[in-house]
Amino acid sequence: MRYILFFLLSSVLLCSAVQGYVILIDAPTELRAGAPLLVIGNTTFPKGTQFDIILYKTQFTTPEEIARRMIVVDESKEFDASFPTTGLQAGQYKVEVRFLQDPGSKLGSASVTLKLVNIIDRSREIVMTAPVNQALPDALLIEGYIPNLGVATITLKISGRGGFSLPDQYIRTTTKPGKTDGWFSYQAPVTEPGNYYVEIHDRDGFMTTIRYTVEAPAPVTTTLAGPDGPSEEPSPSSPMDTSFPLAALAAGIAGAAIICVMSRK
Repeated sequence: MRYILFFLLSSVLLCSAVQGYVILIDAPTELRAGAPLLVIGNTTFPKGTQFDIILYKTQFTTPEEIARRMIVVDESKEFDASFPTTGLQAGQYKVEVRFLQDPGSKLGSASVTLKLVNIIDRSREIVMTAPVNQALPDALLIEGYIPNLGVATITLKISGRGGFSLPDQYIRTTTKPGKTDGWFSYQAPVTEPGNYYVEIHDRDGFMTTIRYTVEAPAPVTTTLAGPDGPSEEPSPSSPMDTSFPLAALAAGIAGAAIICVMSRK
C-alpha cells in the first residue's frame, strides 16, 4: 500500500491544477476483530506538522470515538498509526485525519483524509474449552474446537510479557467418531506468570485473539514434625482416672494384712 500511496502522491504533485498541501491515508476496507488496524499515509505538509488520526464507530447518532493517534510529520513525509481491535463489535468503523486547527485552504482537494473499515467478528466461530485463568506449572494449555472444520491445520501465534514470543505453531485438528468438529490442543512452554496472547488462524485467515492470565503456583504448606513423625499432646487425665488406681492399691494392701493376721492364728 505504501508504494501505491507514494505513486498517487507523486501524481498529485505533478498536477498543476492541485493547490495546497495533500494528505493521503489508506486502510483495509475489511478487517477481522482482534487483528490490528494499520493506517498508513503520505503528505506534502512540512516537517513538524501535527494532526491526529482518529478511529470512530459509525452509527446513526454522533460517531463514537474509539481511539486516536497523534502524528508529527518527519522528513520522510510518511506516517502510520495502529489501532487494536480486540473486543470491538462487528460493524462499520472509520479512520479520519483531524487537525488541531482547521487547515482551511492549506489542505488540497486531492487529499484523502477518511477511510471506512468493516470489522468482522469471527470469535463465535471457535469454542475454547481450556480456562483463560491458569496456574503454573500446568499453564499454558490452549484447547478447543472449531465447528465443522474437520481435519485441518490451524496456526497459533503466541506472545506475552517482556517480549516473549514463540514461532508460529501449526496444529493439526482431529475429529471424534461420526463428528465434523475440528478439535485441537497445545501446551505452550511458559515458565513465568503474566498475560499471554494467542492469535488463532484457520484456512480462512485470522479468527480471534485470546488473552490468558497465568499465575504463579500456589505455595505448598507443610507440617513440622519430629524424627518419628508429628507429636501429639497427651490428653489430661480426669480425677477418676487417678483415684481409681490408688483405691485399688489401698484395698490390696488391706487384704494382704488381713490374710497375714489370719494365718498367724
